[in-house]
Amino acid sequence: MKFQVATRYILIHQLISLGIFFIWWILFGILFPVFGLYVSGSNDPVSSDVLIPIVFFSIIISFLSMNSDFKFFIQCGLKRFSIFIVNLSAIAISSLLSSIIALLLSKLSIDKFNLTIFLISKDAYHSDNFLLSLLLVFILLFFFSSLGLVLGTFNDIFSGFKKIIILLLVMSIPIVLSILIQLGNSAMKNKWFNFLKSIIGYSREKGFSPLPFITTLFIGSIVLLFLFYFMNRSHEVRRKGV
Repeated sequence: MKFQVATRYILIHQLISLGIFFIWWILFGILFPVFGLYVSGSNDPVSSDVLIPIVFFSIIISFLSMNSDFKFFIQCGLKRFSIFIVNLSAIAISSLLSSIIALLLSKLSIDKFNLTIFLISKDAYHSDNFLLSLLLVFILLFFFSSLGLVLGTFNDIFSGFKKIIILLLVMSIPIVLSILIQLGNSAMKNKWFNFLKSIIGYSREKGFSPLPFITTLFIGSIVLLFLFYFMNRSHEVRRKGV
């Protein structure tokens, strides 16, 4: 299978899935609340965050696609590096389209029902620059889509007790770090808190700044893609019952 055909195949599947998701979300995330406001006659404004359900869907669709798409591509003779590039291209394009749609929907207001994106609101990473807001939403979705690829590959590679042990080891990392921070002195705690504030782009004077957070998400995405690349190299097609 040629690279272009594989990319087109996975993109069509992801775009169809996104289309189904947005139809579902318009029904239950917009029309249902508006109908509820109309029936109740409430004068209180109601808002709904556009981005949160898209983030969860991005993880799920990347996670689920790893098993079936990987098997299909291997059976069609696609090399592993090509599979990596195909998935990278697919999540980049779908994340860009989703971020554009999310930003456009966030401008929508129906009577007392408002669609918002808290991430780029005045209480968070607000910017008057539309492209900067688009970049932030895009890199966030790209990060979580990359996470979905890693989780999907991990779930397909490992099984049984090996999977449980690895998951427990990964889950123990934040627990150990939090204990070490609490046991440290005041200077060490201040360094950790200053580090956390720097990676999320927060300062007492300026509040939340988008660029440092974008940089953090970008670096996180690179790390996840490296993990996905090396896991993909050892990814084998598992037969049923194995």
